[in-house]
Amino acid sequence: MVRLERLVLQGFKSFKRKVSIPFPPGFSVITGPNGSGKSNIGDAITFVLGRSSARAMRAKKAHELIFQGSKTKPPSDFAKVTLYIDNSTSGLPLDESMISLSRKINSKGISTYRLNGKVVTRQQIVDILSQVGIQPDGHNIIQQGDVTQVVEMDSVGRRQIIDEISGITEYNDKKNKAMKEMEVIAGKLKEADILLSEKQQIMDKLKAERDAALEYQKQQEELEKVRLAQIYREYTEFQKGVEGIDARVAEKGRLAEQAENDVKELDASLEGEEKKLEELTKDVLNAADQVELARKLSQVENEIERKRERIRYNHKEIERIDTLMGRLRSIETYHYQAPGLQKILEFKGVQGKVSDLLVVPKQYQTAAEVAAGAHMGDVVVETMDDAVKCVKYLKDNRLGRFRFLPMDKMRAGALKRQLPPGSLGWMSQLVHHEPKYGGIVDFVFGSTACVKDIDETRKIADRLSVRMVTLDGDLYETSGALTGGFYKPRQKQQGYEQDVKQYMEEKKRLEAENWDLQQQLRKLAEDLDILAEKERATKRTDMERDRAKLDESLRRIRDRRKRAYEERVSIQQEIGKLNIQRAKFEAGLENIKLQWDENKEKLQDTAPFEGYLKETQQKLDQLRKECIVKMQGFGPVNMKAIKDYEVLSSEFEDFREKVDRITEEKRSIDETIQKIESKRGEVFMRSLNEVSRHFRDVYHELTRGEARLELDDQSNIESGLLIKASPPGKRLLNIDSMSGGEKTLTAFSFLFAIQRHKPSPFYILDEADAALDKLNTKRIVELLKKHAQAVQFIVISHNDHLVREADRIYGITMEEGESNVMGIELPQEN
Repeated sequence: MVRLERLVLQGFKSFKRKVSIPFPPGFSVITGPNGSGKSNIGDAITFVLGRSSARAMRAKKAHELIFQGSKTKPPSDFAKVTLYIDNSTSGLPLDESMISLSRKINSKGISTYRLNGKVVTRQQIVDILSQVGIQPDGHNIIQQGDVTQVVEMDSVGRRQIIDEISGITEYNDKKNKAMKEMEVIAGKLKEADILLSEKQQIMDKLKAERDAALEYQKQQEELEKVRLAQIYREYTEFQKGVEGIDARVAEKGRLAEQAENDVKELDASLEGEEKKLEELTKDVLNAADQVELARKLSQVENEIERKRERIRYNHKEIERIDTLMGRLRSIETYHYQAPGLQKILEFKGVQGKVSDLLVVPKQYQTAAEVAAGAHMGDVVVETMDDAVKCVKYLKDNRLGRFRFLPMDKMRAGALKRQLPPGSLGWMSQLVHHEPKYGGIVDFVFGSTACVKDIDETRKIADRLSVRMVTLDGDLYETSGALTGGFYKPRQKQQGYEQDVKQYMEEKKRLEAENWDLQQQLRKLAEDLDILAEKERATKRTDMERDRAKLDESLRRIRDRRKRAYEERVSIQQEIGKLNIQRAKFEAGLENIKLQWDENKEKLQDTAPFEGYLKETQQKLDQLRKECIVKMQGFGPVNMKAIKDYEVLSSEFEDFREKVDRITEEKRSIDETIQKIESKRGEVFMRSLNEVSRHFRDVYHELTRGEARLELDDQSNIESGLLIKASPPGKRLLNIDSMSGGEKTLTAFSFLFAIQRHKPSPFYILDEADAALDKLNTKRIVELLKKHAQAVQFIVISHNDHLVREADRIYGITMEEGESNVMGIELPQEN
């Protein structure tokens, strides 16, 4: 245990000159007359130990601790106190065996601390000394008049002394620190719970939007599968139709070729029989004129039959041309309309298809087709009522679906955007139309600019976001999507006009030829009548029977030829019908091909929509309607909610984990506080029981009486500490009922009880014996001498008996306002 080695004062209170006071082990007494300054030595020790209150050192201000001067001596500029501590036992965590502590205060009240000559802070001094139980305001320092303070203070303050000596102050600090942490954590947890609740509400709302978006997306995917299945089915069916027709046409072509060959063979046979008939006729006729007559007659008959056959053939051809022209008109209509459109076009208020209302310059035809797309087949009506009437008609008659563009809902307006530099113009301004269709044209083409080629498109797209179409059919969307490649312009109208023109010319030619043939037939009939009359005048021979047989043979051959010719014509008509059907399939294939090309990659793999290919077209239409109805039923859908929910869900879970960690941290702090409180209670009660036992023993040793310490509330260590004492021959007294001497003895008992439990290196008692009589003083002296073997006692007193029993005496005198010290070491008793 460390001990005080020496005290050096200079300019402190009444000590002007530098004074050194050694403190050997044992029991030292500082004595002197009242006012000599002996209590200033105790103040000096508390001053250098770091006591901060000037009033506790009996001064109003800090600068009053400096020597104030006297009549003959000037005041000091500073006060300095140095305390040397023997650390040979290494009680303090310093290497030196002798420790010097000094404190210097100037006239401004500013203090400077030094440890072994090095400047340090007050707190550093306090922290180092506390490790050996030395405190500037410790219970081991009893100032003048404070001896009974321990018994007169309130019970809570008295209990706090036990707190201090038991070491639970450390637990209190830990508890307070934990409570502060708990307060911070509780605040964080409360804030986190509020945020968690708010985030939960946001997540619940976002989840509902996410679920709706997923369901909407599901319906979109379902609708897309149905749409792809319909495109695939229509495309493949049209393709198979074309292939099937080609096969049938090829077969019919072979049959037609066979029929043609048959006709040629029969024509050859007919020519041979006619030669035989001519030769027979020569034999029958005797005269040359008769031969010539028969020959002419036969020629006229044959020519008449050929002319009639030609007329019949031409009539068949004219019928076939009329049929083909009707079919061509149907095909042309089929390119841009479906069943029911022709009837609708006859309704009042219906203006026609968009394609019928536009006049597109030749150089812009491809661009217009691509820019308008499916809108070319839209039906223009005057009013919304006309559109509703048409829709109801189609529904009632199950004739398909069309898009109707009411003129009263689509108003023309000037384009607000500036034409992109380098473009040829707005498509809506490059096509020609009647002024009343301005709103329709604006709707169909919108703000689509026409540019020369794809390179010009790229240049403009780098600067502006505008929809553009090139002259050869490449389409750039504002989204950045680019549709392009080889585009085959529609040639239906031009081909139709050429076919109709050719058929009309052929029909006129055939009709003119028939008229000529009719005229020739009338002339031949007249010649036949003349020749027949001449023949009747000619004699017949038996060979006429042979001629009759040849006539019959010719008739049969002509009949066979007629049948072969009619079969050939029939086959050609069937081929014409098949070609018309093929044209329909080709038209359908071309109509669906744009959708096929746009979705070509998706259509390569049919697995995603293979199940729908097994459904009927009616079932697919029903599924499509159901998907559309469901999607419309969702109303506005936040598709971003799917991704937002995924992101926020992760953030929410992270935040929830953070809240859980805060909750766990709070629980951990709660457990820590409970453990600290439990340990604190154990340490406190152990110290209280030991101090109470020492208090009982010391009190009995001093007074032969009984005394004990106990808590006001035995179950609460925060309650006050009660001192109960019974002097000899007296019942248990209340503190207030004790005399001054009894209170002093009780205070000494409490002080020495603490000393036995937790000894301090030294004790300073400033006139603590003032209220004691000689007997009790003797008892106190004996107790002091007994404990002085282990610790230092520095007693400030002018009690003669106490002074005589000291190991060393320091006499303090006052001369001209300055205190002087004289030391006397008493001889040891044998």
